[in-house]
Amino acid sequence: MTRSPEPQVASAQRQLEALLEDVGRRGTTPPDPSVRAQLSCLRTLLSLMEADEHLRSPGQRLSLLRRARAHARTTTVLTAHLLNEATHPR
Repeated sequence: MTRSPEPQVASAQRQLEALLEDVGRRGTTPPDPSVRAQLSCLRTLLSLMEADEHLRSPGQRLSLLRRARAHARTTTVLTAHLLNEATHPR
């Protein structure tokens, strides 16, 4: 038997989606590394939350976890870039 996400989880997902839209709207063109890192981090969280829903098939879950991993890698690379810039200003 499958069950729907807990109300708190569904609410958190809606809040993250709204935040993702807000950060995306106020971003610069081209987006600076800080905004890109924030967006990537939010996408990681959303993918992980979606993968944890009990209504997902094993294939869907695997796909969402892989997406989360890709976003997490992007966040890591962008954060490393920001740290380098802060440590070694030009």
